[in-house]
Amino acid sequence: MMTFDNDTIQALLNLPDLAIERVVLGERKTLRIYVHSTLEGTQCHRCGKPIHHAYGLGNEIELRHLPLLEYRVLLILRPKRYQCRSCEGHPTTSQTLSWYTPRASVTKAFEQQMLLELI
Repeated sequence: MMTFDNDTIQALLNLPDLAIERVVLGERKTLRIYVHSTLEGTQCHRCGKPIHHAYGLGNEIELRHLPLLEYRVLLILRPKRYQCRSCEGHPTTSQTLSWYTPRASVTKAFEQQMLLELI
């Protein structure tokens, strides 16, 4: 049986700005990899200014990623939230990382692989 540490799994995922919290081997050869962002701050969705006032975490999102060996990979992320002190009402914005599109259910790498397979 092969075992991998978090650094090895992170290198195999090939995704920037994340750290692995834990890996859970689930049913039907599924790896549920719990991750969090290593970036600080985001841009306000209203005014576009950089914001750094932390305001908790968003709801958990599940993103399908490319398989590792014969395992289906699901990334579980709770996006960091930040509050804009410049805008009226002090709105909050969830951080989005470069490797997924907001409201998508798959990573950009998975999406690109599926498009290639359709050609």
